[in-house]
Amino acid sequence: MPAKIEHLLFLLSLCCGLCVSAQDGELHVVDPAAKKGFMVGLNIGYLLPNDEPATFYDGTPKDPAFLDLNEYLDLWFIRDQVINTLGDLAANYRLSEYPQEYRYNDALSIGGHVRYQFNWTHAVVGDLNYARLRSAGIFVIEYANNTGATQPVSESFEITGEEDRMNMSLGYHVNLGAPSELGLHLEFGPMLTSVRVRNNQFRIGDRTYNILRAQTVGLAADQLITAPIPTVTSLGGYGQLGANLEFHKFTVDMALRVSLEKIAIYEGQEARYRPSYLPFLRLVYRLSGQGS
Repeated sequence: MPAKIEHLLFLLSLCCGLCVSAQDGELHVVDPAAKKGFMVGLNIGYLLPNDEPATFYDGTPKDPAFLDLNEYLDLWFIRDQVINTLGDLAANYRLSEYPQEYRYNDALSIGGHVRYQFNWTHAVVGDLNYARLRSAGIFVIEYANNTGATQPVSESFEITGEEDRMNMSLGYHVNLGAPSELGLHLEFGPMLTSVRVRNNQFRIGDRTYNILRAQTVGLAADQLITAPIPTVTSLGGYGQLGANLEFHKFTVDMALRVSLEKIAIYEGQEARYRPSYLPFLRLVYRLSGQGS
């Protein structure tokens, strides 16, 4: 079963479980005066990221600090290794196609939540959410066919990327309508996104190659080193709309968050504000307040 379907089913089953618990448990109208004070919570969501930054991992030319996929495959010692893997017929291989429509995979997101509730309606909130994003695409290598056919042999290989993504937000939360056991809420505020690149790899045969900021150096003819990408940050914003279930000491939020982010993983990468989407569940526990 694809991972994204598993994640969605997990969220759906969790949501159903909470609804059943609400019917069998203590779901009731909370005294508005009691809903005041500090609250802490847990977020579980399913991140549908903006794919624009993923092009960093597709092997296409970047800037002088990076070897692109074509340059990497043309290094004499890498070429020797690839020929040894594919066979002598591949002696004159060439990269014929970079990955097309390279994108991230959707990912599970988890995080923490803090809130100060001024009254039933108004609160300030903070969230810290984490996701490990993976990306993948297919590139094509061609070489001559020994059968006499004019059509060359084409072989496809996967190139992947992986990064840690952290979102930190500070927002204003407002419950819409009169106090009720089931209500709606609106939330919005600024958000800081942090991206730490982990790897950028492809595999041919039993060899794995890492082209993350790869460059040759002069200490040895076949020496190849990789330099880490500094963690990059971006300031954006978010808004969310959702429903909330009210218990005696707990609140359960079910919401869709839309965030605008502008992320450039390397200096020359073009970046524009693009939306990411996060459907999520949030379980919030009230630490203090009247009637605790």
